[in-house]
Amino acid sequence: MRFSDTMLGVLLLVFGLAVGFYAQTFPAIPGQKFGAAVFPTTIAVGFALCGLVMLIRGLRSAGAPLIMRTEWTRKPGAMIAVLITILCVVAYILLSRPVGFIPVTTLILIVLFRLLRLPWWQTILYAVAAALIIDFVFRSILLVPLPLGIMPRLPW
Repeated sequence: MRFSDTMLGVLLLVFGLAVGFYAQTFPAIPGQKFGAAVFPTTIAVGFALCGLVMLIRGLRSAGAPLIMRTEWTRKPGAMIAVLITILCVVAYILLSRPVGFIPVTTLILIVLFRLLRLPWWQTILYAVAAALIIDFVFRSILLVPLPLGIMPRLPW
């Protein structure tokens, strides 16, 4: 699928404005020359400017459809694969806290690897290995607290 510059420009402009206005609600930091809103506002201005440039370019090339189906979207099952991928992200958001990172990630990877038509033995091996390695790297090296859920704490 291909989105036109007009459509992406409007989305970026609206996103930049929303982030910029929301950043203004951040409290000032006492004793600091720059507050908490400076960095997000700077990024928001960049998004808004890029969106404005894309919107202007898109309007100049009028006549282009807002959404075009490209070659890969016409293949059988391609749009279902996109939907399954989006559903996996939503499932992770909803299930990772109550169930835990490792079981949810393993199940999601199994679904995605089977979508890619990997053999079952590779699917299970890669999904379990990837979930454990990612958990180790994030929890031990990067010190990111991943949700445990029903899982006991692993040695790392």
